[in-house]
Amino acid sequence: MNSLLPDDGSYIPAHPAGYSPHAEQLQQVNTRCKINRSARNGIVNMKGQPSKASNNERRNRLIKLLAPAMQNIERAQIRRAPYAISPEIPDAQQNALIDHALELGGPPGPVIARKIATTEGHTVEVLVGWERLEAFVHKDAYPHSPNIPLGLIECNNSDAAFYAIEYAAQDQKAAGLVTSPLLYAAAAQTAIEHFSKPDQRWKIQTLANALCINRTTLSNRLRLLKGLQPRTRELLQQGLLTQWDAKTLLAEPSPERQERLAAQASKGMMSTRTLYELVHPDYERPKKVANPRGQKKHRLGDLGLMERALSESFGTPTTIALDGGHQKGYVEMPFHSLSELKGLLEKLDRQIETDPLLRGTLTMKVDNKRETNALLLELGANTDPQLD
Repeated sequence: MNSLLPDDGSYIPAHPAGYSPHAEQLQQVNTRCKINRSARNGIVNMKGQPSKASNNERRNRLIKLLAPAMQNIERAQIRRAPYAISPEIPDAQQNALIDHALELGGPPGPVIARKIATTEGHTVEVLVGWERLEAFVHKDAYPHSPNIPLGLIECNNSDAAFYAIEYAAQDQKAAGLVTSPLLYAAAAQTAIEHFSKPDQRWKIQTLANALCINRTTLSNRLRLLKGLQPRTRELLQQGLLTQWDAKTLLAEPSPERQERLAAQASKGMMSTRTLYELVHPDYERPKKVANPRGQKKHRLGDLGLMERALSESFGTPTTIALDGGHQKGYVEMPFHSLSELKGLLEKLDRQIETDPLLRGTLTMKVDNKRETNALLLELGANTDPQLD
């Protein structure tokens, strides 16, 4: 199977027909003039972030190219891909898988693997369907089977990451298995560590390109691995707490209060905005100012709907604040890390056509002396690690 990404996951758009390296300098001016339009409609922006259309195109092509060749593989040669997403399987579903394996005389569903070479002697790693393989070799099914029927494909690391995480997550969801943003994030973090080399580390952008998803989406999921309390993680894992609410709760400094708010949110006792206000006490809702009598109304639409639309589009709780005449105001998009800020800037760069429309103040908040020292040090405002 032909690979659609380089092995390191970087995104390299194809050259147009008739490309000549000798004409590259002559094309630079036109390239600069067209860069904004290309970022919106083309393959990739200047920071290596593929467009949504390009991600969807590669995703569809990878799925269409998935044509495993069935082979019986010696059991000792098989391992589970360490970066593959692993679902939680309730006992009832596990028993059903085992019963199905007994009926079929093989794994109860597709098991997709690729050939590898390891120091442990394994020659094949399973990307999709490990839970089906386990059901087949369960002690109540065929525990002594020397060979396992697998569907083998040829793919590089980038494509393997897509199949083992993004594709497998959708496959598990369709099969009714328990999946969650936490399981996805854990697999993604393992993939970054597994594929990184001392001289070539996989970055978040590298893996996002491989998974055919936006970098900000992946960054937000990875953030869930740190900062959530056990009960909050449990509610998220069970699907009772949304990923959006879990992300909001990351900013809650009190572990006990985080778990209490998570429990309330999981029961539908508050909206996402209410939860955000409780976690961020300094947040102020936009004030509604009545229009003076006789003054023509400027109908811009429902601000609440627009805020929700922007929040979903940019991946952060967005506030639209306007004065009574809808003439002055601001759009506020909070961020909680440099990675999130980069993601916002990349989206804004693709979305905004009129450059002067974006103006404002970048505010970086700190909560204690340690953070103050670290921020000023890394900004280059101070060379002394400890400020007086």
